[in-house]
Amino acid sequence: MADTRLLIVDDHEVVRAGLRALLQLHDGLTVVGEAADGEEAIREALRLRPDVVLMDVRMGAMDGIEACRALKSELPAVRVLMLTSYGTQEAVLAALMAGAAGFLLKNAGQHELVRAIRAVARGESLLDPAVTRLVTQRLVELSERAEHPLLKALSPREREVLALVAQGGTNREIALRLVISEVTARNHVSHILEKLGVHRRAEAAALAAQLGIPAALTG
Repeated sequence: MADTRLLIVDDHEVVRAGLRALLQLHDGLTVVGEAADGEEAIREALRLRPDVVLMDVRMGAMDGIEACRALKSELPAVRVLMLTSYGTQEAVLAALMAGAAGFLLKNAGQHELVRAIRAVARGESLLDPAVTRLVTQRLVELSERAEHPLLKALSPREREVLALVAQGGTNREIALRLVISEVTARNHVSHILEKLGVHRRAEAAALAAQLGIPAALTG
């Protein structure tokens, strides 16, 4: 059976080097490339076509969640395993909404990391046990959030756009789905970010999850 091809994405060179050295010790795993930020990760993934991307969450110009969303749009078959030191509810939910196959804390042991990589490569989903409780707590809260005051600030069209953002849709995909121009879709997203008081699509997606979107708007 062919080796699982890995792309390591982290903004710290020492972390990337450590992961590469560790993973190359295990049969069946081959590190085919590295990237220092989300934008480079997309370029390298398109060039190298890895099976699994190990993606840091917090990075510079484009964070790991935004990069994950873009990667899943361009390469639906790629499996993204998020690695982070911060297992917050918002980060976990935003990663899952972006299409991540797994979420693992960086303090996991090497054997746990290898098992996680093999699991997502097989098509399984995986959550670090330390963050599973956080996700469960948030899901319990979602059913009562549909009438949150923030939703009332959005127009019906903006609610539709937010639901699609929460599902990981790009501006182009939103435009096609709603039969509007890509410029109009981008403008809607900008207005939504302003009304919600956030700066990035990933933050809007995380907030949408807290408000029960897309289920509350499309269910």
